[in-house]
Parts: sequence; structure tokens; C-alpha cells
Amino acid sequence: MDTLISRTDLPFLLQARLEIDDVALLGLILLLGLCFSLKGVLWDKPDPYHHLWFEKPQSDVATSQNQQTRDIGLKLEQSGKSGVIFWGSQSGTAEELAGRLTRDIRSRFGLNILLADLADYDPETLQNIPESKLAIFILSTYGEGDPSDNAIQLLSWLQTKSNASFSINLSNLRYAALGLGNSNYKFYNRVVDVFTEAVDRFQAKPLLATGKADDFKGATEEDFIEWKQKLFLTFQDKLGLQERPLHNEPSLKVVEDASVDLIDIHAGEPVKAHVALKSTSRSSEIRPLPVKIARHMLINDERNCLHIEVDTANYPELKYKTGDHLAVWPSNPRSEVTRLINVLGLQDRRDMGLLVSSLDQSIKVRVPSPTTLGILFTHYLEICAPVPREVVLSLVEFAPSPSAKAFLSQLGSNKDTYHGYCVGAKVTLGRLLEAAISPTESWSQLPLSFVVEMLSPLQARRYSISSSAIVSPNTVALTVSTNTSAAASNPGHAAESLGLTTGYLTALAKSIQSDQTSDYKLIGPKGLLAGNKIFASIITSKFRLPVLSQHPLILIASGSGIAPFRGFLQERARLVKLGREVGPMILFYGCRTQSDFLYSDELATLQTKFAGKLDIHVGYSRDGNRKTYVQDRVKEHLNQLLRRLRYDNAHLYICGCTAMAKEVERVISDGVKSETGWREKELVEWSEGMKKSRRWQEDVWG
Repeated sequence: MDTLISRTDLPFLLQARLEIDDVALLGLILLLGLCFSLKGVLWDKPDPYHHLWFEKPQSDVATSQNQQTRDIGLKLEQSGKSGVIFWGSQSGTAEELAGRLTRDIRSRFGLNILLADLADYDPETLQNIPESKLAIFILSTYGEGDPSDNAIQLLSWLQTKSNASFSINLSNLRYAALGLGNSNYKFYNRVVDVFTEAVDRFQAKPLLATGKADDFKGATEEDFIEWKQKLFLTFQDKLGLQERPLHNEPSLKVVEDASVDLIDIHAGEPVKAHVALKSTSRSSEIRPLPVKIARHMLINDERNCLHIEVDTANYPELKYKTGDHLAVWPSNPRSEVTRLINVLGLQDRRDMGLLVSSLDQSIKVRVPSPTTLGILFTHYLEICAPVPREVVLSLVEFAPSPSAKAFLSQLGSNKDTYHGYCVGAKVTLGRLLEAAISPTESWSQLPLSFVVEMLSPLQARRYSISSSAIVSPNTVALTVSTNTSAAASNPGHAAESLGLTTGYLTALAKSIQSDQTSDYKLIGPKGLLAGNKIFASIITSKFRLPVLSQHPLILIASGSGIAPFRGFLQERARLVKLGREVGPMILFYGCRTQSDFLYSDELATLQTKFAGKLDIHVGYSRDGNRKTYVQDRVKEHLNQLLRRLRYDNAHLYICGCTAMAKEVERVISDGVKSETGWREKELVEWSEGMKKSRRWQEDVWG
């Protein structure tokens, strides 16, 4: 008999049915959501090599892919090289010198040497270099005895092994070392000293005394030459190698190719340099940024200063912090590009496609390829730098006449003559080649590969950012010092006298103010810089305000070193406006005259806003008969400074030239020693402790 459903049961059955449908629908929704969340994991996976369809072919990419081992011993065995030259470089100088030494050893002794970035190999594999192979290290020191980014791993490993209970054995390592440093810094060539002390402790065998090059005396080039001569004598006396007559052996091949497609040519866009994995400073992507403001701050025949403001609003990924740097990519002036092309007899091949490749897998091509000659000289090579003395002598081989040979031989053989002519007058390669020949001659027989090898790649210049990321997150301000007297006294070399990037920015400022023509290609490659733009990127810095705004600040600067402190003070003024408590601040500043006091009106306004919490002490070195420098002002207020530094937990910052920073540190150290009675060892421990805790920071140069 059929079961009858009463009217009273029907609502309950419908409700149960609906509940089952809800559960099923909810389960379906959850399943679809799970499937969608696994997109790119279990299905519709992106092609990891898809981006390669949009990249230009690069020879150095192939080189990096062929790097199959991080064991330097195994690499030497696989490549059949006679030895290795390691470079640790922050600015590129050590890398450049290492490359030159590699070429010289090959041409003079016939040895095939591997050129190696320290970051490309594991430091523990130094133990695997056989005694039959040479190992040469060129190591730079910058800042307060800091290693270059690509040398951090090596130094850390050596320090770890030095402190370990068990030792390592480097008795097979026969090495030579050259340090690059600046004697105006307290820890002159510290990196090469730490390195050699460590490897010697592990029984490595030095071939000769460690060389040290001093940039403060402008002697890096000459110190390198002197050390290299000693190294080559060691090769002959200790290793029994025979030196061959000097002649050029190219490591690069430069080929003209009219078939290169325009779409493949690198038109002058900057190429971001490789950054070591353990780099202490990171760089953003390079972008064309509009310049909103570019004005001269001083009315002075000898010196001037540009205040520049760059807009980053169109690139939200470009974020800076107060105290960071902005890297600016310049270009070479048209007149120098044309001069060099003409003297090489290449006027008709300016726009011909060029392919640059390496003849040695270990030597990287440092310029983009393919490109053209005009683009190469405008955007990618340092054609406005003084020509190294060794390059002057190397040019003798290709001189088109006996008189040109004699001129270059005499110039390159005498150190004083060379410095007076090339360095003092900042003679570029184009001007040197012009001076060596008659108007009817040319350097058409000079291999283009030689020119590309001998010229350094064009690099960006860093400037301290003079704005606050909190106050102006989308505006980056720069304070750029210029020496107009040098350019005025040397009108034919104005770009070189001002400095390449300074000259470039000065030309841009004039173009913005008066729309006048310029010797620089200000619109950039493919017109990317039209509308008053510059190629730039953000460089992270360790120059930072304390986390707690209540900490007192001691700011010491000279000249354009005021830049980061303008940002610091702007930031603290904003905190005051927001009702936050800030600690007391002292600014010590040095300049020539009252008219050279940068941002004086702005600082006076800030002083009022801080209501007694900001003291400013200025020293004028050219105002009247008495010369007062910033260190003199520090000495006058030393008691107040030491009280805040030692008892009030103040943070000390110094920005400007190294000579000023060194004098300021001497004044403070003498004051601490007098107040405490400490010996030198205790004083050093105190100052190093301050710097390690980031309560003493410096951003210095020169």
C-alpha cells in the first residue's frame, strides 16, 4: 500500500531538499575556487622562458650559461688556464685593472689567464687551486674599510675559518695581491690586509710583497704600473718565464655588420650592472624620469650648485628612503664623439651595425651588442676620461708616422710629462690622437677592438638624495656641486673640467631655463628623454636616521654634503607637525662664504619650526682674513657634542669630502681621549663600536 504524505509533512521535506541542494552548491563553489587557486601550479603553467622572446641576444648571457661550476680549481682544470686573476670591485676600477693585467700577461708571457669575479666562485674552493697555477687578487676597499659587494663572501669565509677550532690548508696557493684604497680614510686598504693576513696564516705562499694603490694621491694608475712591473720581474726571476716583445693581442672581436636589424640594436638605453648576491646596496630598475626643477642656487663665478627635483610618480615601483642615493646616467658630448670618430677615420661608418664579442670566454663583453659606432661612443664608453699612461704607450704600436710614435713614446715614458699633459689638462682619447698627428694623417689603422678594450664602460654617477621620502615620496631632490671656474679657464675642455655628469646636468638645466641648444643629446636614445628627462635609478644606502625620533642628532657637512641632512631635517619637521617628539639636533656646516651657504633660508625656516631644538654652526673658509672650517666649529662646541654623543645616545652623521671627515674625526677623538684619559686602543674600540652600532655614520667621497 502506498505511503501517503500529509500536508503537514510537505514543508519539512522541502526544507530537507533545499538543505541538500545548498550543501551541494557550496561544495561545487569550494571545488571551483580550489581549482582556480591552483592555476599556474597544476594547470596553465607559465612558460619560464617566455620572457626570452622579448630579450635581445647577448654574448654575455651565453657566457654566464656556460658557467657550470663554482669550483675555481675545477674551472682552471676544465679551461686549461695557467692561472686566475680575481677582482673585487665596487666602482669598476679593480675590474678594469684586472682585465688589463690579464691582457698584458697573455701578450708578454703567453699565459692564458682566467679573469674571475670573486662572486662567481665559492671561496672554499681556493684550496683546490693546484700549485702549478697562479692566483692574483686585485681587491678594493671603500668606506670605513669595507669590502666590495662581490668580495664579502670571501672575507666572511676567511674570518669564519680564522675563528674556527680547525684550520684549512692553502699551502698550494701561490698568489700575488694588489689593494686599491684611499689613504685619506682611516682603514686604508684594509681589505687586502685582512685577506693576505688570513691566507698567509693558512700557509699560502706570496710571490711578492702586497701592492697598495692610493687614490687619495691620484696614484692608482702609477701604483698599479709599479706593482705590475715587480710582478713581471717575479715571473722572470722566480718562475723562469720569458718576456716577449710588447704587442697587442685583442681579447675582443668587433665586426661591422650592415645586415643587423635596427630592432635588435642597442640604441643607448643604460644597461643595469650585475649586482652581487650579498650586495649591501641594491639598485632599482633604470627609468627615464622627468626633471621638474633644475635651478642654480649660487651666483658665483668660481663655483655653483644645482638643485634638481626628479618626478617618480609614473613609476610607483621606484620607492626611496631618506638617505638613499640616485644614480644618474649621462651621455658624452656630441663634440667629443665626433672628434673621436673623425680622428679614427670612421666618419662614413658612424651608423654601421657593430657586433662585439669576446675571444676569451672568461672575459665579459662590457658593452651591449649589437649597436653602432656613434651609439657606442655616445652612450656606452667613457671617451671623456683622461687616457691612462699605459694606453698612451700601447698606442705607439699603431702610430701612423714616426713623429706620432716619438710624441707618444716621450709622453708615456715620463710620468711627470704625462701627468702635466694628460691628467692636468684632462686630455681625452680623441684629443690625444689629434695632437699626435698632422692634419693630413688619421688613425684609420688603429683597431676598433683596441679602442673598445681600452676605454672603460660609461657608468652612472651617484648623488645623495636631498629630500625626505616621507615629505616628498614621489619627488627625488639632488644637490649637485659644479666647478665653473675650471670650465671657464679651460673652455675647450668644459665638459671634462666640469665632470661628465655634472656637465650633462648643467646643460639640461640651461636647456630647461632658456631652451638653448646643447652639446649633449638631451632627448636621449629613441627620444626616450624628450621632455627634460634623465635615466636614473634608486640606490639603497645605509645612511639612515635612528628609528626613534627622540634620539639627538649631530650633523656635520661641508659643501654639497648638506644634501642628505636637508632630507633628515625635513623628515623630523614633519614628525613635529604630526605631534611627535623629536630629539635635539646640531648642524655643523662648512662653506667658503655666506653666499655659498646652501639652503640657508630653508634651514632658517626649519630652525624656527623646531623651536629651539636645532642649533646651526657655520664655518666660512674664505670670508675675511680668518679661515674657519667646519672642524673648527666642531672644536668650539666640542663639550656639547661629546655630552650628547657619550651620555644622551646621540647619533653622529658626517657627509662631504674625506679630508673634512678625517679632520672632524681627529677633533672628536682628541676630545674623547682628553675627557676620558683613554689609550689609543680603548679609543679605537669606542669609535669602532659606535660605527658598528650605526650611531656614527659617514657618507664621504674624494
